[in-house]
Amino acid sequence: MRRRALLATATAVSTASLAGCPVPPWGEIPETVDGAEVTLRREHTGEFERDEPSLQDDAVLIRAVDAEPPRVTVRGRLLDGSRECYRVDLIEATLDAERLLLRLTTEDDPDWDEEACPDVAVAHPYEVDVAFTERPVPELVEVRHGDETVLDEAV
Repeated sequence: MRRRALLATATAVSTASLAGCPVPPWGEIPETVDGAEVTLRREHTGEFERDEPSLQDDAVLIRAVDAEPPRVTVRGRLLDGSRECYRVDLIEATLDAERLLLRLTTEDDPDWDEEACPDVAVAHPYEVDVAFTERPVPELVEVRHGDETVLDEAV
C-alpha cells in the first residue's frame, strides 16, 4: 500500500529520468533500442528448466543468430510479490557493439484494484525477445533484476 502511494506521488510530481535509467520505472516498456526491436512477454513460450530447481531469480539466453533477422531471447523468472498485484516490467534496454543490457523489475500492476496485496513471494515468468534489424548482434548479453546481475553471457 505504501509502495503504491509513493509510486503515485513520484509519478504526479516528476517525469524526469532516474539516474542511470533512460526511462522512468513507471514509463513505457522500450520497444526499440538503437536498431533492434524489443518484445517483452510476461510468460514463457517454451521450456524454462535449469539443472537444479532454485528459489532465486534466474535467466537463460537463447540464441538465434542465424535467423532473419538475427535475434536473442532471454527467458527468466524474477521472484517478488504476488502476481495478482505486481507484474514484471522492462525498465532499461541499452545496446552497443559489445553489450546488450536488459534491466527488469516488478512494479504495481495497473489492473489491480484491491486495497491489500497478498504478502507472498512468487516467480514472475518473462521473456525478452530482441531482433537485430539494423545492428549486428553484440558480443555479450547482460540481464539485471533491479541492480542484481543474473545473466552475463557471451552471444
